[in-house]
Amino acid sequence: MQRELDSQGLQFSPYCTQQIEQLVSRGLERMRNNKATEHPSHLMNAERNLKALIKYFSNYSKEVGSFPQLSVSDFDTALRTSPAYWPYCSSG
Repeated sequence: MQRELDSQGLQFSPYCTQQIEQLVSRGLERMRNNKATEHPSHLMNAERNLKALIKYFSNYSKEVGSFPQLSVSDFDTALRTSPAYWPYCSSG
């Protein structure tokens, strides 16, 4: 996760870091519960989607003019409006 944040040049506040870590933790738990961790293709998809989610946050911060940072309220809004990135974010 940190490599992708660095790659995107995005800087998260402690709140945003905590929230994304919780998303990752819940995503890993979801994967374990569904036995997705036993399938390399699911692991690769989860890694690809984490990168895509971080890129989404980076693009969002550029859209709102706060890049390289993302405020707490902008992070929350971006998370609510983000596409579904399995296993971290789901629609609905």
